[in-house]
Amino acid sequence: MLKKLSLRFSAAAIMALLVIELLMLGLINGLNFSRALNQADEALDMLVKNDGKLPYHGKEDYTTRRERPPVSNDNEMHPPEDWDSDMEPGRMFNDKRTDTEQKFIIRFFSAKIDSSGKVTTLDTGHIATISSDTAQKYALDVYSSGGERAFYNGMEFRYAVKKQSDGSTLVVFYDFGTGVSAAIMTAKISAGIALGLLVVFSVIIILVSKRVVSPVVSNYEKQRRFITDAGHELKTPLAIIRANTEVLEMTGGENEWTRSTINQTDRLSELLGQMLMLAKSSESQRVSFTDVDISAMANEFADDFSILCMSKGKPLEADIAEGAVVFGDEKMLKMLISTLLENAVKYGMEDKPIEFGLSVSSKQVRLSVSNLCADPPQGDTEQLFDRFYRGDSSRTRETGGSGIGLSIAKTVTDAHKGRISCTVEGERVTFKVKLPLKSSDKRLQKHRLKGK
Repeated sequence: MLKKLSLRFSAAAIMALLVIELLMLGLINGLNFSRALNQADEALDMLVKNDGKLPYHGKEDYTTRRERPPVSNDNEMHPPEDWDSDMEPGRMFNDKRTDTEQKFIIRFFSAKIDSSGKVTTLDTGHIATISSDTAQKYALDVYSSGGERAFYNGMEFRYAVKKQSDGSTLVVFYDFGTGVSAAIMTAKISAGIALGLLVVFSVIIILVSKRVVSPVVSNYEKQRRFITDAGHELKTPLAIIRANTEVLEMTGGENEWTRSTINQTDRLSELLGQMLMLAKSSESQRVSFTDVDISAMANEFADDFSILCMSKGKPLEADIAEGAVVFGDEKMLKMLISTLLENAVKYGMEDKPIEFGLSVSSKQVRLSVSNLCADPPQGDTEQLFDRFYRGDSSRTRETGGSGIGLSIAKTVTDAHKGRISCTVEGERVTFKVKLPLKSSDKRLQKHRLKGK
């Protein structure tokens, strides 16, 4: 059990660490991409505001070339006499970089398109990878699309469009590929660091997990051992009390006191048996699991309980699919079916049938027990499977219940990797159990529970 609990603890801790790292990676890389996008939009705003040119500070600093129609080689540097001399001085990008450095920081190209859809001015002097023909094609594509600001060619460029007062359209492209490359590199580095930390912390968690869970396992084992030892120790005095009471009845005759003593000892003996069953079912039972024909078992219980149900005025209606085989413990499965049927007999309404069914699908065996109840459980039905839970203590005492039967049913179901549930619809209470079907049995796919 220590190994199993240690593995679960390690898996939960590593999963929590993985979730935290994924959130951190998403936050860091999301902020990094958002910063790059904001920087691109700031650059576009500056360029659009300056008519597709870089601002400059002073006459000695670099500015963009004079606007002119496209030429065959627009990437060559122009001499200072070809620069604009009437640009507004003193305007700086982001107020942090000198204008002389902007040439080496911002990679962009721009174009002006007249109302007839013809490129009248093209500036590609700030980017070396885009030719004039390519820049003209990109500008006309954006112009025809009608967009104002978006990405182009995947995320290689981000563009902005502005209508000019003279009726022309200014299109500015900002090279966003560098920002994307930087963001991808940051993502790779952060993912590598996160993976390394995950491996290191996973090793540490695995190494210390046994030491962390060992006190819990030790306390659990002590509790289970106490229940088992106390149960076995109480069996003998209970048997002696019952035997002595029977002797008193034979010698002095039966009376209400002797009969009450025998009934209470029988009830306590049953409770002890159920507690021992819960304690034992908590241990690993996989070594004793075998192929169990649960259809034959269900038919056997249907025959045995039909007489009892009839005597209580609660006829049993059974619909059992044939050939269902599960991999499990036969004694525990018998306890499961017996508990559900006994529960239906105790709390079912008189003159109302109890429905007992077993159906199969390609992957599951579905067991159901349904009955009408004058006082159905209210609220959260999951509490019915808690140990010693009683929805109505007076009713439980009348029927002789101990509040532990359904807990045994849940324990057995969990031990077989199944699921048990209770549904309440008006006065009808239905318990459903789903157990994994033995995968090698191909005959079961044709069987279904009629009307379910």
